[in-house]
Amino acid sequence: MQTFRFTRAFAGLLLLASAFTTTACSSDDDKNTATLTVGTDNILLGAEAGASETFTVTTTAAWKAVASGGGFSLDRTEGSGDATIRVTAAAAGANGEEKRLGSIAITATGVDGVKTVTVSQEGAKPAPTPGDVTLIVDFTQGASVTTPELPPYSKDNFTTGRHEYTVKGYQFAIFVDKAEGGKFYWIDNTQFGENIPEPNKGLFFSKLGAYVEFPAIQGKTLSEVRYLPTTQQNDVELELMGADGSEAQYSLDFDTDGTWVYTLIEARAGIRYRIEITNTKNAQLAKLMLVYSAVE
Repeated sequence: MQTFRFTRAFAGLLLLASAFTTTACSSDDDKNTATLTVGTDNILLGAEAGASETFTVTTTAAWKAVASGGGFSLDRTEGSGDATIRVTAAAAGANGEEKRLGSIAITATGVDGVKTVTVSQEGAKPAPTPGDVTLIVDFTQGASVTTPELPPYSKDNFTTGRHEYTVKGYQFAIFVDKAEGGKFYWIDNTQFGENIPEPNKGLFFSKLGAYVEFPAIQGKTLSEVRYLPTTQQNDVELELMGADGSEAQYSLDFDTDGTWVYTLIEARAGIRYRIEITNTKNAQLAKLMLVYSAVE
């Protein structure tokens, strides 16, 4: 009888130990059932301020999102269970290439490790630049082609010094040196003879050092100058140069109609150029065409 009682007691202890073991295992299993999944590894925001993108967090546990870096914000940083997080750019992206702003670290209770989402932003695209700009100044149309009007031809009253004129909203300048015997005016050569061939009207300017200065256009470089003289221009020598006194690299050709064609090489943006007389002769400009190209 004693042996039987001992056997029953030992069996009861085995059952109790088994129950305890089962309960402990169940607790560990419950702890390991929490998972964390993030919908993307990378977020790319648009270039504009306020651009936003979202990503998902999938979990049954409580989670937190911690941002590092700058230039973006999160609409929520913690929660429990599945969620969608919106990422918003604080400012417009800088011109140029895509830029990394920072990252977001996501953790969940009971889940080992960290999920990381990298945040970047597109570079702002520069505003499109219009194509070539062509300015044509036709001095054969009369002194009123500029504002104010060009001075008229006179035997007794010649204009000297530097004077600025506006043509089609752009500022030009004309300079003649009084010490060199310079003068400028609008001239109609037909007053000296009815049969003078066209173009027979234009801007007269002289002598050494006299120039016509062209406007600078923002975002453009001067690429070509076409200078058509009147039929009465003599053997003047003209040089294309920077208004700051710098040399200009160019090639010079002549069209069949007598136009002088200056094609600039590696012209600089943002500076004014001029046609300047380099000998002691007189120039007569009938028509001027300037071509400005977009800066590359």
